[in-house]
Amino acid sequence: MASGEIGAAHGWSAEARLVVACIRRECGAQDGSAAPPIVPDGAIDWPLVAAIAGNHGVLPLVYRRLRRTPGVAPERLARLRAEFYGNALSNLNMARELARVATALEAAGIGAIAFKGPLLALEAWGDVAARQFNDLDLLVRRADAARAAAALAASGYLPRAMDLADPEAALASATSDEFIRSDSDWTIDLHWDLLPAYFNYAPAEDALWRRAEFRELEGARIRALGRADLTLFLAAHGAKHGWTNLGSIADLAMMLRATDDAGRDALAAAARGCGAARIVAVRAALAADLLGAPTGAALARARADDPLVARLVRGIERRLFVNVGMRPRLYSEWAVPLGMIESWRGRARHLALRALKPNLDDVAFLPLPRGLRPLHYAIRPVRALFLQARRIFPNAPYPAKRVRLWPPPERRARPSR
Repeated sequence: MASGEIGAAHGWSAEARLVVACIRRECGAQDGSAAPPIVPDGAIDWPLVAAIAGNHGVLPLVYRRLRRTPGVAPERLARLRAEFYGNALSNLNMARELARVATALEAAGIGAIAFKGPLLALEAWGDVAARQFNDLDLLVRRADAARAAAALAASGYLPRAMDLADPEAALASATSDEFIRSDSDWTIDLHWDLLPAYFNYAPAEDALWRRAEFRELEGARIRALGRADLTLFLAAHGAKHGWTNLGSIADLAMMLRATDDAGRDALAAAARGCGAARIVAVRAALAADLLGAPTGAALARARADDPLVARLVRGIERRLFVNVGMRPRLYSEWAVPLGMIESWRGRARHLALRALKPNLDDVAFLPLPRGLRPLHYAIRPVRALFLQARRIFPNAPYPAKRVRLWPPPERRARPSR
């Protein structure tokens, strides 16, 4: 598919098509020309290009492509350029902080696997400045989660919701919590499970740790997810959010491109083994259609054999650039993840756990002593209904989670600790 044709059937704006064309070329797609087609300057809203790229987490990639594109006046790229270098500085500082924190946890006898963030930037793109990320993600064993939380608190990171004096409530109701430094914009998402229990993807903990690999980052040796585990996780994580972010599709496209046919077929087999065949088939289809990623025979066959894959892909593509900067609508957050599950039993379990099982926000909303915590099961559906009801109406505004492209100006020059 030529880059100029992508999105035409879905009514994407010229700015959205330009962003996708740039990412397609950065992902290595060959469309028979040296640069993506560029609509004449007068027909492009360049601030909107920057807004779309920033909200989809691909601003660095768009700038890298456009600065090499003939005919794009430098003054058109002033905002993209400023945000690119601000993001690069932020990423470098966060990479150094990840190296420091992960090393400190390992020294305390707490194993930690880093994923996403700067390590994914290096794994997928070979450049820590190529991605946008707002936080650092660390996975610890469930048995070590309470000690890891205490160690982060001792380093100046305080949990958003977990009660450090009684962490069991958080461990039972969530898979992660956000730890925030009061003196910086840095946050760490501490995970004790990769994804919530209502998703089929649930690799055995011991096997996941056995397959972990070490990576060099800022002079430190950091434990990371194995390549196959990382690729499968990224597919499942994208499904969790309804694939509303072009950046996550681009990361997966690059992981696929760096994997040979045998590896792609092994990925399809691993997906079938954990009930995520449709999830990976949709991911592969999006990466192939939008960004020209290779899929391999097994993933192409999985797509062809499941008619729901094509329907899901069309729905995701159609909504990809709707309401830029706004929170995704119910279709993306509920219908897409639900459609990824292949069995009716799995869908029922997904709905029941997601709608009825208390999460960390419910626990933080109404802290209860241990003996009264079962009451959270009565509170959860009421809160869920209240939070979601107004989103049924199409004009209800829901701001997206803030995308931080760089720290505030007064913090940019502060060296990493």
